[in-house]
Amino acid sequence: MELPAAGFEEPIPDLLNTLHRSTTQFGAAHPRTIAVANRLAVALWTAGDTVQAISLLEEALAAISSCAEHPFRTDLLCTLGEIMVEQARWEQAALIYREVLETCVRRCGLNHASSLAAKGDLAAVLFELGQGGEAAELEREACESAGKHLGKAHPVTCVLAWNRALRLERNGDGSAARAIVIDDLLWLLTEEDAHLQADHRAVKALLAQRYGWETAPAC
Repeated sequence: MELPAAGFEEPIPDLLNTLHRSTTQFGAAHPRTIAVANRLAVALWTAGDTVQAISLLEEALAAISSCAEHPFRTDLLCTLGEIMVEQARWEQAALIYREVLETCVRRCGLNHASSLAAKGDLAAVLFELGQGGEAAELEREACESAGKHLGKAHPVTCVLAWNRALRLERNGDGSAARAIVIDDLLWLLTEEDAHLQADHRAVKALLAQRYGWETAPAC
């Protein structure tokens, strides 16, 4: 929830042409078409055309409304959820992330990385809605399960730990936040970027920005 968008920018005209060709050749609900629609929505959103991005996502979701298990449905929902979060449309975001979580658990199980990431996303939104009890339980479950089943070094574990530390700091519990950073995230500052995945690098950059740490401090 707190990470900057990753990935490379694709030219919108090229994506529009690709979407048109795929729709004509395969149909609006084909996985290739839906995947391109999602990429185009991200490109539009990145370029500042949020209204068009939302419209495109809603059209794509409508095209696959009869297929709850469409392979790219969760991708569309996650993109739409991120836009709702950016716009502080918390009620819509909560509905979206609940569906994403339910789908991930059904497809992959409770302790899969996608399920735990979705649980963390939903928790963050529920905190914003003032539903602290459910949010805290979801956050605790996600962090504990990630540490146990994915491992400390997994990118999802690191993102969950970062979000929890940031929330604690914002709530005035700086000592607990710092303990999470030191125990679970400080190792990132000792690793070369080439050895890290995208989310690792994003958390590492946020650590450096937030605390002024380019390398691991003496503790």
